[in-house]
Amino acid sequence: MKKNGLSKVEIFFFIAQTQIGIGILSLPNTIQNSAGSDGWISVLLAGVLLQLILFLYWLLLKRFPTLSYPQITTKLVGKYVGTLLNVVFYLYFILTASLVLLILVKLLKEWLLYVTPYWVIILLILLTCFYLAASRLHIVARFFVLISILLFGLIGLSLLSFTLPMDLGNIFPLGETGLKNILIGTHESIFLSFYGFEAVLFLYPYAIHKEGKFLKTISLSNMFVTGITTYFVFICILIFNEELLSQVQYPVVYFLRALQFQILDRVDLVFISLWIVPMMMSVVTYLFLASKCLPLNENNHTRIISFNSVLLFLLTVFAGKDDASIEMYSTIVQYISYGVLFCVPLILLILSYLRKETSEEA
Repeated sequence: MKKNGLSKVEIFFFIAQTQIGIGILSLPNTIQNSAGSDGWISVLLAGVLLQLILFLYWLLLKRFPTLSYPQITTKLVGKYVGTLLNVVFYLYFILTASLVLLILVKLLKEWLLYVTPYWVIILLILLTCFYLAASRLHIVARFFVLISILLFGLIGLSLLSFTLPMDLGNIFPLGETGLKNILIGTHESIFLSFYGFEAVLFLYPYAIHKEGKFLKTISLSNMFVTGITTYFVFICILIFNEELLSQVQYPVVYFLRALQFQILDRVDLVFISLWIVPMMMSVVTYLFLASKCLPLNENNHTRIISFNSVLLFLLTVFAGKDDASIEMYSTIVQYISYGVLFCVPLILLILSYLRKETSEEA
């Protein structure tokens, strides 16, 4: 297990790369409609709430250190109910991957590949994602660590925004929108920009360092993602006023478009080109996790990834590409996630304590 196990660094960036995807680009616009200038506070609260969820995940996982999450499910609720829940998890991962891919393709179509057909963009992305997702977990995790340098490059590019006019008064008075609206913004932050934290449920058996060290690693990863997300929301609020921020769909990209330098004319296009990588990594993770929800032999891993990729291609190609369709799709995935990400793990945790079960009793 240690040879192919995951180190703390690999787990850290596996979770971070999965979470930092398409949502962060449009989050400042979405959260503006509810939390207004207090959107950055909503993101911080979302990070705190997510930390509580991760703690509950950890309480469940450490009771079954050698079992995968689908095995925990069948152990606690029985073979038939557990298999049904695992199929629901499988469908959730496929639908979420389709949603992420759909938003990514739409962004590329609008900003870079104006005349390229949708199906061509989708096919090229999926071929790349398939190649990586078909690998072993430790290979995927090490690749995530390798490309993590791009995240810091993207943050470096965003620092150029401080050459633009900013108004610190845009964030004042603090709490002006009220607690209710801030909490609504917190809800939107979790379901738009923090998707991917559920990967924690599948990583524990592969972790070299378990117990408290695992909790510390996933907590630091959560702090890292929360910090980056809050940073981008904060600078968008400083650059745009409330009226403009509510009208610009991708504020993070849009403010970079205003930057022009003698050796670099379109900073926004460079940013998007680099940002494609972490967005694709979210698709890779969901393809991989979906394969782990089905009771298949390890030798069939490539075959099921192939099936998942074809299914994902068909879903994305035939899905509506307009804003209304994507919003409806996102709402459906969000409602499913309530049960998959919160209710089921909590019920499993309660059952594990009531029945006093751990993997050692298996």
